[in-house]
Amino acid sequence: MLTLLLVSCAGKPDFDVRKQIPAVKNLTTIESPVGEPVVIAVYDFMDLTGQKKPGGNYATMSTAVTQGAYQILIKALQDAGDGKWFRVVERASLPSLLQERKLIRSTRQQVDGDKAQSLPPLLFAGAYLTGGIIGYDSDVKTGGYGARILGIQAHKQWRQDVVTIILRLVNVQTGEVVLSIVVEKTIISGETGGDIFKYFDADTLLLELEVGVARNEPVTFAVRKAIEKGIVELIKSGDEKGLWEIEKPVIVEESDAEVITEEKVEVVIEQQEPNVEKTYEDYLLEKENQKEERKKKIQDELKEKENTNEENDNGSSDSSSDND
Repeated sequence: MLTLLLVSCAGKPDFDVRKQIPAVKNLTTIESPVGEPVVIAVYDFMDLTGQKKPGGNYATMSTAVTQGAYQILIKALQDAGDGKWFRVVERASLPSLLQERKLIRSTRQQVDGDKAQSLPPLLFAGAYLTGGIIGYDSDVKTGGYGARILGIQAHKQWRQDVVTIILRLVNVQTGEVVLSIVVEKTIISGETGGDIFKYFDADTLLLELEVGVARNEPVTFAVRKAIEKGIVELIKSGDEKGLWEIEKPVIVEESDAEVITEEKVEVVIEQQEPNVEKTYEDYLLEKENQKEERKKKIQDELKEKENTNEENDNGSSDSSSDND
């Protein structure tokens, strides 16, 4: 148990080999080119180191780095700028491609004769990319620490390797090497462990226990990251030399000042007589006036009625005198 506690206190390597991705985000999110994608061919991209995989005090028969860097380079070119930067044409298996086109042509002629439809021409590239893995240096840096007390020991070790690649862009028309990019990528490996070697029961009982954990960054993973970083540097260097142009992002300036808009509002003011509040005396006076108006109206109606009756009486008296 004490050994396990010491190992846990020693901790794990403070890196995550799967999270070291400084180039892949730039590769897929780099700005698009101005114009059409660049047609490019890829020829040899091989392991030029001759290094064998280290195995402690001796080297194994396996190679230290991957032999499929050519395919990794093609994939990186296709992923650049989300596929907007390069159109990659096949050259490694060109004999197989030409043989297949020959079979198609002969088959069409056998079936259709002179009316056989011809194949479209192959796409040619204005430049091609070559290079390779030129270096693999193991144990560039090593280190560690540990402690032992009363037969109980804990330790931590790490080492650093370096892989180096080169990319060359060649102009097909002139044969000039227009760009050369060299990229280095570190490969970190770490190991943490502990052990117990102790005698018990008057040195008659021996206890021996060992435990540990190691984390190694895959070499192929490091090669892929180096190639992706090389493609990003190739695009930036080509933009600086005027071989192509990177589309500049639109910058929107933000201001903290408040925008104040003025609006014209037409205001129409109607003049009205002021509303004077009535007092109690005014109320009594108004009521008295209304009473007088009703009284006068009644008197006028009575007077009009009397005049009507008098006219009727005069008319009846005139008619009686005529009868006499």
